[in-house]
Amino acid sequence: MALTEIISTACTEDKLRELLKKEGDFDYKGYEFVGGFSKKGDSYLSEVFRLRVDGEKPGATKCLNFVVKALPKNIGRRRTYRSTDFFSNEIAFYDEIIPAFEEFQARKNAQNPFREYARCFLSFCDGEQDYLALDDLTKYGYEAADRQDGLDFAHCILAMESLGRFHGVSLAMKDQEPENFRKIAQKVTETYYSPHLKGWYNDFQKTQIMVAKDAVGKEYPGTKIEEKMLQFTSGELYDLLSGITHADSPLAVIGHGDCWAPNFLIKYASGRVPKEMMIIDFQLARYATIACDLSFFIYSCTSQALREEHYDDLLRAYHASCCKLLEDLGSKAEIFPYSALEEEMQKYARFGVGMGMESIPFSVMPEDDTFDLDSIQGDKAIPLQEIWVLKPIPTKEGRLRVADMFKHATERGYLD
Repeated sequence: MALTEIISTACTEDKLRELLKKEGDFDYKGYEFVGGFSKKGDSYLSEVFRLRVDGEKPGATKCLNFVVKALPKNIGRRRTYRSTDFFSNEIAFYDEIIPAFEEFQARKNAQNPFREYARCFLSFCDGEQDYLALDDLTKYGYEAADRQDGLDFAHCILAMESLGRFHGVSLAMKDQEPENFRKIAQKVTETYYSPHLKGWYNDFQKTQIMVAKDAVGKEYPGTKIEEKMLQFTSGELYDLLSGITHADSPLAVIGHGDCWAPNFLIKYASGRVPKEMMIIDFQLARYATIACDLSFFIYSCTSQALREEHYDDLLRAYHASCCKLLEDLGSKAEIFPYSALEEEMQKYARFGVGMGMESIPFSVMPEDDTFDLDSIQGDKAIPLQEIWVLKPIPTKEGRLRVADMFKHATERGYLD
């Protein structure tokens, strides 16, 4: 089958020819699909393929390896998950935000600019034939971390440092070019928590609350932890989280929005020691407080044992990495004191508890129980809770991932 049938009518061989010319005046030889790689239950918003493109010129050859994300052909799935909204947002991130970040860092002669993302080679967005062709990071040795048990300390430090550098670009631009930054920050839109999206998500969130109540009720019955969990989930939780994503904070940045383990790819040194990290999947990119990304990552990707021993170490690693990039870009580290980070987490880290209520049940779910996305029949959107059917977590270990999130947030005063 042709590219235009599998990916998008906008993804043509002429586009590949143009790209190879740009990449060093190579003549196009052909392409080959080297596999889709989405497991059942992964990549809700898109269909994902691996594509190899070959070129040549006298005395040289060129091989480009892409991960291509395309809108689902299943229209019901596309509408159920609002795929076009998420595609539009991610394409805006790669087409508008990344070039602005790169230009700013180049103007500032950064010695070690933020580059922990895949290069985008091709994109198209019209709401019908959207696609992105991104550099395939696996060819450089990057791979996904396991998402079942949470990440260990070495992985978490690397992720927090990467987030610090990512957020640091925004903070430096806000400091030095506030008007320019304001314009680019408007290029991404809130895709999850906005008043107009409440009807799409609210009933599914109620099933998350049921799972959380079951987990905390079984693991910490009759405790302050259960009391705080019940308070947190008893009101309009969607409105609370929506308020946080729209909070007018001096520490608002262009953030990732979806900081769970599958979206961090790792390159290992010998002995499986993580040495480099890349951030992928910017569909939920948003302009919001730094606490959204940080609390989401911490509560979705770390164990209680790690938090009890290293929580402050994680925040300090993030802060040091962010400040180092700020200085590299010509700002003073004093614009972001550590006390400001602590205050921001105190105000807004409850956001990560809300996101963890969704991500942790998915993380601990056996692969056999994940959802077959193409089982959606017809062209109409299906309510999320009818597709993402969450049940009480059957294992003590899994329940504790949820319950201990509430334990940590309670002990830190984040739910007060």
